[in-house]
Amino acid sequence: MMRRDAVVAIGLALVIGLAGCATPTPEVDLTAAEGLQNSVVEVANLAADGDVTGALARLDQLQAELDDAVAADDVAAERVAEIQQAIHLVRADLEALVPEPEPTPTEPEKPGKGNEKPGKPEKPGKP
Repeated sequence: MMRRDAVVAIGLALVIGLAGCATPTPEVDLTAAEGLQNSVVEVANLAADGDVTGALARLDQLQAELDDAVAADDVAAERVAEIQQAIHLVRADLEALVPEPEPTPTEPEKPGKGNEKPGKPEKPGKP
């Protein structure tokens, strides 16, 4: 239950942190704002559903969209900094929720399975 609450909080942080993108202002082009806002909603929905991996993948897409908007000069530098900071914070929170992979059990090495030949004593004095 705690994990789901954390994921929901992350999604809400994205929505609140980037909600200004939905409002056309001189800081953000209307088309870019709509695209970014749609991506934010998708990340939030995935996070709320507990799909941390999917949310991270969608966050990568959001980052690419932001990069494209910056290249097209559709977002003011001040706004880019705010959005980028929110993306970094959300990414860190989501990555903290990714479970550690289970270690795969390894078989202990069996004696006599290496290059050495057990049972043969060394012969001193031979070069």
